[in-house]
Amino acid sequence: MSSINSLNIQSHSSIKYKNDELNSITKLRLEALGIDPKSVKTEAQAQLIIAQSEGAQKHNDIGNKQQGGTQQELISDAKKLAEHVGVSVSEKDLLEDILQKISETLQTMANDPEKANFVREAQEKLVSIAQRADIMVNVQQNIFNEMNMISISNRLIHGL
Repeated sequence: MSSINSLNIQSHSSIKYKNDELNSITKLRLEALGIDPKSVKTEAQAQLIIAQSEGAQKHNDIGNKQQGGTQQELISDAKKLAEHVGVSVSEKDLLEDILQKISETLQTMANDPEKANFVREAQEKLVSIAQRADIMVNVQQNIFNEMNMISISNRLIHGL
């Protein structure tokens, strides 16, 4: 019986020793994420950091899909709508500026009963772009919050 206990103790101590060293795959994954493997003390710590970082990246990818694209795509859509409505915009105009110009133009067009259908369709597109922009801002804020939590947990892990 004592030889079995001795064997279990030896196997547990060897597992513990191996967990304190990072394997080569873990080191490569950390480097691919832009994390210095020397800053991580244990395999468990490394796996936690990898999971958090990959989770944040996955959340970012899902957020881009959910928000209907990027800021550039939204600006492009807004510029197309502006052109369709007859609003001139410059390359330097921000998304909010473009949407405001379109809105103002549509308000003046709304007084003409012959353009009622045109105005309604353009307003629907305008609302869609504005909603996608709001979603994008919310997703960006969520990503920022998540990255902040990762930073806090990394500091706790490293004892800082």
